[in-house]
This record gives sequence, C-alpha cells and structure tokens, in this order.
Amino acid sequence: MESLRLYQIPWSHYCDKVRWALDLKEIPYEQINYNIFGGTKGLERAPKSLRKLMPIIEDPNNKDGDPFRCDSTPILLYLDGHYPRSSISLFPSSPSELRQQVIDTCLRLDSELGLYARRLTYVEILNEKPGAMSILFGEKFSWAYNPDDIRSRFISSFIACFMIARYRLHRIREEQLKEKTEKILLDVGHHLGTNDYLVGDRFSAADLTFCSLIKPLERVPAFINDHRFRIVFEYHERIRRNYDPKYPNIDNFVEKMADKHRAQKKQNEKRFTTRLWAVVHRINFVQRFFIWFMTLVVSNVYPPVTDDEEMPEFQRSSSDDNRKQEALNDQRLMNNKSIWSMIKLIFKYQCHLFFTIPNQAAYLNRKS
Repeated sequence: MESLRLYQIPWSHYCDKVRWALDLKEIPYEQINYNIFGGTKGLERAPKSLRKLMPIIEDPNNKDGDPFRCDSTPILLYLDGHYPRSSISLFPSSPSELRQQVIDTCLRLDSELGLYARRLTYVEILNEKPGAMSILFGEKFSWAYNPDDIRSRFISSFIACFMIARYRLHRIREEQLKEKTEKILLDVGHHLGTNDYLVGDRFSAADLTFCSLIKPLERVPAFINDHRFRIVFEYHERIRRNYDPKYPNIDNFVEKMADKHRAQKKQNEKRFTTRLWAVVHRINFVQRFFIWFMTLVVSNVYPPVTDDEEMPEFQRSSSDDNRKQEALNDQRLMNNKSIWSMIKLIFKYQCHLFFTIPNQAAYLNRKS
C-alpha cells in the first residue's frame, strides 16, 4: 500500500483532526505543508474543480476514482469507507441512525465550534504575539519561523490585515462568538456529566472532531481558566490520552510558541522596569484618550456594513445531497483588483489591528 499524502496547514485544528484519524487507523501517510504562494508540491495533480480547502488528502491507492478529497469530515468518511480493515472504525456501521448522528455531529462542530475557536484563537494571538503571523511565510522564508526577527515583526502587521479581513476577527464581539462558544461547551459538559462519549457508548469521529476543534481554546485564558469548562477539557485530555497515538506530543509550533511567550511574559512581570512601565501606562491619560478617540473614529468610519466588500471564498454545493455532507466555511476573499484597493484594504485593517482588535481581545478575556 502506498502512503497517502496529507496537504496541511501545520497549526490548523482541522488538519490535526485528519492527522489524528490517519494515525489512529494506522494508515501510512506523508505530510506536505501548504504553500500560500502556490506551487505546493503535489497539488498540481489535483483537479481544478477541487476546493483548495485544507486539509486535502491524496490517495494514490484509489485507482478507480478521484484520489483527492478535501475538508475534514468528508475525508474521515472516505478513510472509513476505503480502509475498513483498519484497527478502529470512526463511524458505526449500524444502526444507520447512530451513524448519521455521528456524521451530523461532526458537521455541526465543523460549522460552529471549529470556526469560532479559530477566530477566537487568532484574536488572542494578535493581541499577545502578532509577530507569530509571520509563520504563514514559513514555507518560503526560514526567518518567518522566528516571531522576534525584525523581518517577522515588520511583515506580520501586513499579514494580520489579511487575517482580520479573511476571518472577520474584528467582529467577534458583534457576532457574540464567545457566548456561542460557551453555550456549545456548556451543552457538551452537561452531556458528559452522564456520558463518556458524545454519541453512543463508544469512541467515534464525533469525539475525535470535538477534541481536535477544542484544542486551540486551551491557549485562550477565558476558556481554559473557566471552571465551568473543566469537565470538557478533562474529557479532551482523556480522549487524547486513550486514542491519539501521538499523545502527549500533540502541540504544534504555534502552540509551543504561545506557551514560551507566556512563560517569558510571566517572568518579565517580576522585573521593576516592567512594573514601572505598567504604572506609567495607567496614568498616561493622553495616550488613553488618543486610543479611545481613535477607536471611536475607526468604529464610525468602518462600521460592519463596510465588511461586505469581502465576499465568502467557498460557496456550498447547490446539490442538497452534497450540502448535507459539507460543513460551513467562513473564509472570505479580499477585493484586491487594483493597487488602490489594496492600499485602502491595508489601511482599513491596520486601523482595526491597532484600535479594534485590542477591544475584541478585552471582550474575549472579560470574565463572564
């Protein structure tokens, strides 16, 4: 059997979901990091109709049909159907109602929890360590993996503009993403109070999906430090320990970098100069007034209606049958038809980066 190829974004929780499934089913594969500049080795073989929606797998063992599959839950369904002799089945074969419940749960989590967690985590990263955005250029420039490199710091502010626009990171408060995520976790926590698994009485793709998608929230203090969600994160740890072959070595580069940054920050807080600067910042009323004023200006110049310039990148299938097997996706395309439109976009989202994102992060970390 030839090895499958997993085209991935290394820090994506959706890609981690497929990686976990491949490891669990003991299917040999190689990982290929997606290059945002194009030219990802191997994808030139993919049909033009394939949505470039990570993760993507290429199965050279599939000689009768299209070897490419995209999107995490359809990939899991494909693996379960084409590799039934693997050590574990992710979708129960019977009864059919239970199987469909697992599929529906996976798609619902992909369409809600996965999207919310991604946006909330990106806001946290932009607030704490915006230099980390340079990692998107890592496949082309080695220095991009060092967020403290001067080149990383410079380029990250521009990358952040596109990330904010692409994922609407400046609107998480208006869309109440924190409250929506809390409701999902509370509902799951209530279910786990009397059940060991999300669907049925055994491990399934639903558990794998939930634990993959919740993992980024371990780096968001508002969730990991909230005692209401302790049962959920303990469940995540139990499922990983029992079913993830890579456990405990499951943290990606971005997560390790975030942990390192927080450790350094905690150590620096003990220094006198850091404490002095914090006091100066609190009593610097001129600076605080300027930030408040500019935040007000930005919110009035760029209200939510101006976001309509960015259109959804991935449209759902027109076929009802296909729509039932697809998750929602919130990524958006930027309107960059001219240099002038690019300049306007960068200016707009630079304003959001400096004056809107801090408020979004404050909303995110406000105690409920």
